[in-house]
Amino acid sequence: MPALDAAEPFAGVRSTSPFGLSPLSGADGGIQLPPEAEPAATPGTGTGGPSSLDDSRGSDLGPLAGAASRRAPLELPPDLIASTRLSMDGARAFENGGAQRIRPRVVLASLFGLLVVASLGYVALKNRGVEIPATVVEATDRASVLLRRDDAASREQAIERLRVIAIANPGYVDVQAELAVALTLKLSDVQADSERLRLRGDAIARGLEAAAKMRVLAEQVARRTSLQQEQEANARDMASLRVTTDTLRKELDVQLSQLSKAPESEPPSAAAARLKARALHAAVLAAPDSLALAERLRNVERAPHPWSTLVRAEYAMSAGSPPESLEAVAKALDALRQADSTLLRAYLLGARVALKLKDTATARSLLDDAVALNPNHQAAARLIAQIDADAASP
Repeated sequence: MPALDAAEPFAGVRSTSPFGLSPLSGADGGIQLPPEAEPAATPGTGTGGPSSLDDSRGSDLGPLAGAASRRAPLELPPDLIASTRLSMDGARAFENGGAQRIRPRVVLASLFGLLVVASLGYVALKNRGVEIPATVVEATDRASVLLRRDDAASREQAIERLRVIAIANPGYVDVQAELAVALTLKLSDVQADSERLRLRGDAIARGLEAAAKMRVLAEQVARRTSLQQEQEANARDMASLRVTTDTLRKELDVQLSQLSKAPESEPPSAAAARLKARALHAAVLAAPDSLALAERLRNVERAPHPWSTLVRAEYAMSAGSPPESLEAVAKALDALRQADSTLLRAYLLGARVALKLKDTATARSLLDDAVALNPNHQAAARLIAQIDADAASP
């Protein structure tokens, strides 16, 4: 039949109708769908090989079946492909070059960080210092308190204690420095006594000259005999002080030579102790660097800067400073006494400075205060006796 022959090219095509509509009458009324494609088989095996491709050309679907099974591949233009490859190659080259540039920097930064950590660890280890038992530290502090009393007996007791601690703990810088400070204070008093005896010898010499002019022979003889006895005693005392001075200087030389061997790094307290001992010793000997050391000591001291103030006063006395400098020192000592009334060294040095300035009243007042605070202060008592003797002499 002709109608049936016309439908033959679509044999096997399913007929369907839209969802919800009744099927149209007749075989040609439905929507004609192409046949479902067979899943592609593996080439060379079964019906999916090359032979199956040839068979598709002679199938009942004819040219429609070939169009459905073969689709043209999607290809990019050659220029776009070339640019894409160049972009990818450039990105890879940039990543490789960047990695090569960054890698040495990372290595150098890591090495620098390790060097910094190692340096900090070394400094911390050096600054830790020698481990000193708490009992040794307390014993050193008690000896230092004795030095504040400033009398000879208390100082000698402190020196003996500090020597014992220093021998048992040679690496304890604080006790080594405090021993040097105690010995230097003793040397300062010995030098002051030597100066006092020198002045006393001058006074005796003037007395002998005056006695020689007496008209009454008996009085002249008696006066000369008395003064000669004082002169001999004064000479013996001066000779003894010279021996003491030489002994102290030798011991101080040994002590300060040990303190001069400072390590590259040490705790701040140890460095400050070394500086205090050096500055005080230089001031008592009137060394040229005394004032510079005093300034350095002041920079590491807390207010009221006791030891740097005492160092300046010691230097003023030993170097023979002019009146202007002595007046500045006197003001600094007065401020120190106001801030620390139990540091008796400030009273004794203040009295000595006042005597240099011919201010006997201030000197006597300060010496009286020192004796009131410490009745065993022999140096203050001797200066009082000297002031009284000078006042009684014509």
